[in-house]
Amino acid sequence: MHLDYSGQPMISAPRDAVWRRLLDPHAVAAAAPGVESVEAIDQTHFKVISSLGVGAIRLSFTLEIELSDLVEPESARMQVRGKAPGSEVEVLTSLRLHERDTEMTQLEWQATATISGMIVSLGARLLEGAVRKLTDDFWDTFAQQASEAAR
Repeated sequence: MHLDYSGQPMISAPRDAVWRRLLDPHAVAAAAPGVESVEAIDQTHFKVISSLGVGAIRLSFTLEIELSDLVEPESARMQVRGKAPGSEVEVLTSLRLHERDTEMTQLEWQATATISGMIVSLGARLLEGAVRKLTDDFWDTFAQQASEAAR
């Protein structure tokens, strides 16, 4: 199953502060639902254990996250690869930070998710809605936490 999503939340923080937060694996993980642990491998790679429920199914995913194509403080790519028993997910996200003024940044993101395995048996509509909600919630929470951290 292939899904595409995008969003453009506004963040009440300077672009440099948002950029630093994007590079902090603990800050990124704090915005994600169901995170149980975070391990920084190096400056651009980290592992996350996350437990997510979709419909009646609850899965524990081991996620490998890589930041690449870093153009400070303007853009980056985030690749997430994850496995759970009988299921796999890969999400590629393009990120752009637009400075709207010295204290306001717009985070433009576009994500493509590929999902396979048992979890797809839930049905396309249920899965698509759940993945969209998780993705939107993640970036909205990231934006809110970045705004709060800048105060």
